[in-house]
Amino acid sequence: MASIWGGFNSFLRGVIDVIYSLVHSHGWAVVLFTLLIKLVLTPFDVKSRRSMRKMSALNPKIQALQKKYANDKEKLQQKQAELYKKEKINPLAGCLPMLLTMPVLFAMFAVMRGVANEELARILLTIHNAVGALTDPAEIRTALDGLTSSGALRFENWLWIKNLWMADSPFASVLPLNATAVQLPVIAGLLEQTQLDAIKAFMGTVSYQEVLNYFNAVPLPGATINLIVFQLTVYRNPNGYFILPILAAVTQYLSSVLTPMDASQQTAQAGQAQSTGQMMKIFMPLFSVWICSTSNAAFSLYWVVTNIFMMAEQWLLNMYFAAQDRKDAANQRAKEAQEW
Repeated sequence: MASIWGGFNSFLRGVIDVIYSLVHSHGWAVVLFTLLIKLVLTPFDVKSRRSMRKMSALNPKIQALQKKYANDKEKLQQKQAELYKKEKINPLAGCLPMLLTMPVLFAMFAVMRGVANEELARILLTIHNAVGALTDPAEIRTALDGLTSSGALRFENWLWIKNLWMADSPFASVLPLNATAVQLPVIAGLLEQTQLDAIKAFMGTVSYQEVLNYFNAVPLPGATINLIVFQLTVYRNPNGYFILPILAAVTQYLSSVLTPMDASQQTAQAGQAQSTGQMMKIFMPLFSVWICSTSNAAFSLYWVVTNIFMMAEQWLLNMYFAAQDRKDAANQRAKEAQEW
């Protein structure tokens, strides 16, 4: 199972790498990759919506069976199965999009975390090789001037985000503050264990603090917010402005509003099903803020673009099926008029 999951992750990483080779931007590569994945999954979304509509149309018959066999659960399940078979409906079809998109979401989290670790390790290795042996602040700044002017050291930016591999937040700097703030893997062909140990030690030195000062990756004086459970610190050179986490919350909520309830939710009377649905409409946007504010901006970008695509898709499908309903109603009235 682990090898299958690893192979799936490698496949997604390979697709992103191919797109990146064409556009030369990981930010736009993630956007295009997300659109590609959603387009591939769109037929399954349409099939799911059709199944949900059929289930809704079948609700009166389901309710009649539930009333008739209220005291015989086994008979009720049998009759429902027969009804579904007769109407050629798969009651699980509505869950199909989630069964397909959730593995991709988890895989993208792993892939983007891996890419972020690799890119941050590459940046830190470049800095360490240039200034690791220096202690004089002036010499360190001169060495960093040479790295940035030559292009040997650059951050992968995207629109307002300065470093795609750090979080889009004013509470995150463009560089990790210490070794505990970033996962530094031993990457084959990039870092050996000796290099890894050297970088970890370097990030705890005064020299690395000078590196942070050079990039203004230091806190603003007095800009620490104490929230008892944790602290939030605003940096002189913030990596972002919390735009992606906010967009994630807003688009997550709007997507849930545009998504129609399935038949089981429609038949449920005011009770646990409706309460759970309302709770999820609140929980998921809050969860989106948390995951996108604590993850690298590349994964947050995937999350937001996915939500935007889903919103557009749901809006278009709602319009299409509404037009289909009006057409069917008009045909039915015309048929009734002819019979009359």
